[in-house]
Formats: sequence, structure tokens, C-alpha cells
Amino acid sequence: MQDRTKNSLIILAAFSLAACSFLPSQPGNGQPALSATEVQTHYQQGLSNYRASRFDAALADLNAAVASGRLKSSEEINARKHMAFIHCVSNRELQCREQFQAILKSEPKFDLAANEAEHPMWGPVWRSVKGSAEERRAVSQASGFLASSAQNKLADGIKAYDDGRFQEALDTLQSALKLGLKAPADEIRARKYSAFIYCLDQKTRLCRGEFRKIFTLDPSFEMLPSEVGHPAWTPAYRREKAAAAKRAAKKAGKAG
Repeated sequence: MQDRTKNSLIILAAFSLAACSFLPSQPGNGQPALSATEVQTHYQQGLSNYRASRFDAALADLNAAVASGRLKSSEEINARKHMAFIHCVSNRELQCREQFQAILKSEPKFDLAANEAEHPMWGPVWRSVKGSAEERRAVSQASGFLASSAQNKLADGIKAYDDGRFQEALDTLQSALKLGLKAPADEIRARKYSAFIYCLDQKTRLCRGEFRKIFTLDPSFEMLPSEVGHPAWTPAYRREKAAAAKRAAKKAGKAG
């Protein structure tokens, strides 16, 4: 009796293995792997649905195409960009940020087209994510082996600022400026954090002075969306921004 039961179990196991061999291969999520044609169909349908404002359908198609791992790099970036747009217009800022962050992780130099970057829904989120990524990259580069002494000071100053050690941060940032930061972007960054600290310490004249120097270096300078609105430094920033615009208009009038 035991032998008959044992033989039955062996036969059942053999049938089970044979049946499994005919099943399609499946990825980790339990869904059948998409063919290259199916991936492209999802991708193109997603873009078409987006243009038709069928955002839920677009999101489902684009997500399926991205999740397949079979899109070209440029296609994945385009898919994630449209997914970010959908999340932002649907008031899902966190998911919008995550898609933009994924894009910059694979392509740090990526940028939105001018008309896309100015969109009222996702434009501020994009500028915040892009600016934060550039800040992190700048600090990383300034801390690198090939960085100058001034760049090392800049990185140390920003780190001290992030840690809330404001006086130490200010001293270090001013040391970086005295040593000479060759890249205008680095000087702007050092002066921006110095302005923040001066304004936090209610030293408005010194705060405005730093912003004034920033606008001399870059008349089109803008703070990150996450920085704009802070009660300590926003008034000084806006006054100097307005003053810079007046100077530019006056200069253009004389040239004309």
C-alpha cells in the first residue's frame, strides 16, 4: 500500500514538472514578460493617450513600458517625463518628483524644453528637483580629489549650513570666496548661502549685498522653488531682483 502511494506521488510530480515546462517565462512580478513589440505598443499608446488627456490609461501604458526594462534610454526618459507630468497635474507631487529624480539619475544633464519648464503645475517641481541635484553634484565635485582649496571650503561651508552650524558655515564660505572660486556658479552658490545666513541673523544690509553681487554675476539668477518664500531672505532677494531688472532695463534703454 505504501509503495503504491509512493508511486502515485512520483507520477503526479512528473506530470506537474511537465506541465510547468509549457508555461511562458514570467518575471518577478508574476506577469508574462512583454515582447519588444508589446513594449513599443504600450509606449506609443501611452504617448497617444497622454496627448488625448486620457491620463489614467497613459500612465498604465507608460508604466508597463518602463517596467519591462526594454525601452531605449531616450524612450525611458521620455516615458518618465510624461509620467511625471501626469502625476503633477493630478496633484501627486511626490510621484512627480520621483520620476524626475529617476530621469536625472540616468541622465544628469537632461533638461526640459523651455515651454515645458515654465508649466505652472510641474515647472516648479522640476526646477526644485533639478536644482537640488545640481547642488548635490556641485558639493560632491567640490569635495573631490581634484577640487581646489576654495572648492573644498565651499563644500565644507554648505555642509555646515545643512547641519545648522551657521557661523561656521559663513566663515568657511567667506574663506572660499577670498581664496577665489573660478566658476561663476560656485561663487553664486557661496554668496547665496552667505546671504541666507546674514538674513537669518537679521543682517539685512549684508544679505542684500550678497544678492546684489549674485545678480551682477547672473542677472537671470533665480532661487530654487524650495528656497523662495522663506520669510528671512525672500524680501531681500526680491528687492535686489527688482533692482537688477531696473538696471538691465536702464542699460537697454541707453543702448537703444
